[in-house]
Amino acid sequence: MKSTPDCRNIIFLLLCAVCPAAWPGDLLAPECRQLIPVSNPAAAPAQYHHGLLWKISKAGSPPNYLFGTIHVSDDRILKLPAQVSTALRASRVFVMETVPDVNQILLSSNRMFYGNGDRLDLLLSGTIFAKTVSILSAYNLPAESVPLLKPWAAFLTMNYPPETGTILDLELLRMARENKARVHGLETMDEQIDVLDHLAVQDQLRLLIDTVCHYELVAEEFEMLKDLYLQRDLQGLVDYSNRYTMAEDAAYRNLFAELLTKRNHTMAAAMRSYLDQGGAFIAIGVMHLPGAEGVLHLLHQSYEVSVVY
Repeated sequence: MKSTPDCRNIIFLLLCAVCPAAWPGDLLAPECRQLIPVSNPAAAPAQYHHGLLWKISKAGSPPNYLFGTIHVSDDRILKLPAQVSTALRASRVFVMETVPDVNQILLSSNRMFYGNGDRLDLLLSGTIFAKTVSILSAYNLPAESVPLLKPWAAFLTMNYPPETGTILDLELLRMARENKARVHGLETMDEQIDVLDHLAVQDQLRLLIDTVCHYELVAEEFEMLKDLYLQRDLQGLVDYSNRYTMAEDAAYRNLFAELLTKRNHTMAAAMRSYLDQGGAFIAIGVMHLPGAEGVLHLLHQSYEVSVVY
């Protein structure tokens, strides 16, 4: 019987921040590659480059709030600013990317594993696979389960340091339920898994190999992501996710397109019914907010958008 890692975190890693998860360092195998920093970072966007909490309003309806989250457990992040907690308490409806359900989580977690005879150990070199097994042991994933793990699931799992605490999204959900708010999801867990399951296998392998090659720096680099989040620096998060030329590789362009851009349009459309009614507090990953195809820009076409915090 397959054992699975903590699926609370696996499901919610869809994605407050999507970054090329490899860094310069000692090479482990021929598949590993050094990274070249981007020489000319993109200019800051004219709008929506700073702020986590935004008021989304329309004449004749109570105001709504859109909050960018980072799917982690950290006391600094779980300590909500007054503006955020006040907006959450004032809202009658709470909307998040997907509402966790134990049965759905268990069913969705099965999709992390091959069931058709394919094997991860046959897709990777011996060196990379051995390192993959070693890394995933810290996530409570037994060695005997790793050969059946799909590349995207291995990549996504190890993109964040192992954590056991309550992540921000689930703390917001707890507070909303305590406040008797009606709870809704913008997506189902199956829809979220579909995004990754449909990535080309070669893209999945490229993402996994890059992560494995320099995994020792994941925790260090992730602290930078959290610092940028606490500074409410949306542009900093965007620049950080594109800090190496690797971000222009097809595997990363495809990942960004599927995990961010397409889902931005899907979620913006899904939240309109709640926004039109008013009184909603919507929490989504922070990386969905900025950019020309970010949720804030998409909503600005129909609503008044202003920063609160």
